Amino acid sequence: GIRDQPRSRGLGDVYKRQTLIRTILAFIDSDTTTENEFNELAIELFAYQYANNLPFRQFSIQQGSSPRMAKTWRDIPSVPINAFKSVLLSCCVPDNTGRTFMTSGTTQDGVRGKSYHPMLDVYDRSMIKNFKKRFLPNTKNIKMGILFPDTDIMPNSSLAHYLSLALDYFGTPCSSYQLNSN
Repeated sequence: GIRDQPRSRGLGDVYKRQTLIRTILAFIDSDTTTENEFNELAIELFAYQYANNLPFRQFSIQQGSSPRMAKTWRDIPSVPINAFKSVLLSCCVPDNTGRTFMTSGTTQDGVRGKSYHPMLDVYDRSMIKNFKKRFLPNTKNIKMGILFPDTDIMPNSSLAHYLSLALDYFGTPCSSYQLNSN
């Protein structure tokens, strides 16, 4: 219902969100973070989501958790994937999102869960940094043949977006998608 919708944001909320995003990006960029720093950032993000997303707050309360009680990231309740199909789990108004990723709809009679992103800065930076670190620590680019539709065919697929970033940042000039609409 309307009570489940994120409330409209004032300038203070926008500033807080932008500050949090900058802090997360700096964390991703750092190569020297500690588990304690990760816990502090996770609790700060939890507090923001708890304050700005009523369904998530209600779920957290049902799970016996709150930002005041959480001591580490392990104390933050994980939301079941099916929840994204039944309630609005977003700290921003869906009309103000830059991108909405959706589940495939293969369960629950085609009902598709939605994940709203006002911007993809954190998603993209995390993918680029970790893909490089995990898969290409000693190499700049590799030849890629992607066996998945591209973002033109599947614009609401987080995997299509992820693979597009991989190709753009780490593929050689002869890399390509192997599936197309033809």
